[in-house]
Amino acid sequence: MGSMNKAILMGRLTADPETRYTTDEKPVTHFSIAVERPQKNGEKAVDFFNCTAWEGLAKICGEYLKKGRLVAVEGRIQIRKYKNKEGENRTSTEIVANNVQVLDWLKKAKKEA
Repeated sequence: MGSMNKAILMGRLTADPETRYTTDEKPVTHFSIAVERPQKNGEKAVDFFNCTAWEGLAKICGEYLKKGRLVAVEGRIQIRKYKNKEGENRTSTEIVANNVQVLDWLKKAKKEA
């Protein structure tokens, strides 16, 4: 039996994305989105997800995404293990994006015109 690792999230960017380049010049862009989640008492909670985009998608995200923008992110969940500067073991959970759609593009474009 095969396995599946797919995440689809819709939320707003919490900050402008950061684009960097690896030692072999591959662009990688990191950004975070806030996703609302309804609770039983009618209130809303917010979950924050770190997202990473690579190569061509990284360039697009770095250029067009801005803080507050509403986006849909499709990708896979990845958990990385690493040691911090103090040598302590840490884990990081992120969404590795393979598709990012700006959902408030037309609304923002009309306001700017």
